[in-house]
Amino acid sequence: MRLSGYEQPAEQFPADPDDPGHDARSPDAGAHAQAHRGRLALQAQAQATLARKVAQAGKAHRRIAKATAERARALAELQRWSSDPATAKLLNPDHAAESARGPVRTDADASPRKIAVWEDQEIARRTITTEVACSLRLADRTAENLISESAMFAGPMQATLTAMSSGEISYRHGQVLMDQLSFLPREEAAEFDARLLPEAKVLTVGKLAVKARRLRERAHPETLTTRATAAVAERGVWWEGRADGMGTLTWYGTAVQTQAAHDRLTRIAQAAQNQERQDPSIPERGRRTIGQICADVMADLVLDGVTPTGTGGGIRGSVMVTVPVFTLMGRTMEPGFLEGYGPIPADTAQEIAAGAPSFTRLLVHPETGAVLSVGKEHYRVPADTRRWLRLRDGTCLFPGCTRPASHSDIDHTTAWEHGGPTDSDNLAHLCRDHHRVKHHTLWTVVQEPGGVLRWNSPAGETHRTYPETTLGPPPTLAPTTQPPAPPTVPPAPRSAEPPTSDLPEDPPFWTLPLLGKRPNTARISPFEGCPCGPGRRIG
Repeated sequence: MRLSGYEQPAEQFPADPDDPGHDARSPDAGAHAQAHRGRLALQAQAQATLARKVAQAGKAHRRIAKATAERARALAELQRWSSDPATAKLLNPDHAAESARGPVRTDADASPRKIAVWEDQEIARRTITTEVACSLRLADRTAENLISESAMFAGPMQATLTAMSSGEISYRHGQVLMDQLSFLPREEAAEFDARLLPEAKVLTVGKLAVKARRLRERAHPETLTTRATAAVAERGVWWEGRADGMGTLTWYGTAVQTQAAHDRLTRIAQAAQNQERQDPSIPERGRRTIGQICADVMADLVLDGVTPTGTGGGIRGSVMVTVPVFTLMGRTMEPGFLEGYGPIPADTAQEIAAGAPSFTRLLVHPETGAVLSVGKEHYRVPADTRRWLRLRDGTCLFPGCTRPASHSDIDHTTAWEHGGPTDSDNLAHLCRDHHRVKHHTLWTVVQEPGGVLRWNSPAGETHRTYPETTLGPPPTLAPTTQPPAPPTVPPAPRSAEPPTSDLPEDPPFWTLPLLGKRPNTARISPFEGCPCGPGRRIG
């Protein structure tokens, strides 16, 4: 009898010979046993493959540890060599110069400032830091920390360095030990290192950090009060750009202050969230999470808040944003460009433009980058030349530096006192530290067309840095006499057809930089002061 579709038996699998209900004397017992052995063999093969691949990864991991230990030894030797007074003197450009160099002159202000000359040891330290940073493609601060860590590994942490060299621990494990050792007197570091090293060989980085912190608290000869007083001196705030138009603002302060601030933000966010839940006009999907509200509240407090002493009143953060003109008009969604960061969404750029109190019009050719107009109201004014350079460079133009041009000096590539002209082909932004590196070390630089800087390091390496925006030189107009008044022309008869705009569909100019004084977009005013506002034509 044929079974219906609903009565078909389920898929059958070979019985397990180890199953008590299985009859080994049945005719299919041999087949079942063979199938079971096949499955066991395949499982064993998969386990062997897993073990082999994990072993390969572990072997590579140990090779990385050995390589980082070798790098630490090389950097420690570089630091030891450069700290020798005789070596430091040789790294000073004045050693072989006909005359000693004077203090650095900054050109960012109307009244140039003078900055003191570095001593030999500082010149040597800056020289090896910048060389390592450029060679390894690191930021200066990262290279400086790496050199300092390497000297520590080669000094009181020799045992840890040996363990890394054999691949027993990773460089990250070594950093965890160093983080705690840095709080101890140097003479006690070796003993502390020896006590924790066996734990580092068997614990994860996170577990090791907890254990090392507890051990350091018991071993430290100074009281927590004394150490906390010293740690407060390291407080600070710094910013870091993130992907997709985002950024991170980090506040390093006391545990009490930071925890209290977090608690206050959370309480404010909870109150705001309760209000949103009671508001029927806000859809469920439009309601913010606690984390989102905390971020919004912090932005409002930082951008608009005033300290108890009154500091901060009337002060607004400023940003430089370059916006394509058609984006500003709402005709395209080409992203804007935030100085010191990069592309930002078109709608964000439009909102910043809406509240910007001032604009600088700059029309450029989309292919050649040649400047077509800087606006007659800004032509030949030194302040606007600085703004033009700030827009062109974007950041400090030393290799690897990301400090915004707004916080940097304007440097004569060829020194003014040596005949260097004050024009766009001889001016570039350098942050204060790299400005001094250029003048007080053996680094040399030549400016190529378009604001490109070709740097030659003391070790003989060549690095090129490029401005963020491709611009032609600022235009200069020859003086002309007042033109005669044009002859009177009778008005043309009105046409029944609407007038056609002389703005091309794909114009040969496309960017409009603006200075937005307040990036907060909670309250947006109309296009006040914008040359492309309602009823105005661009061109």
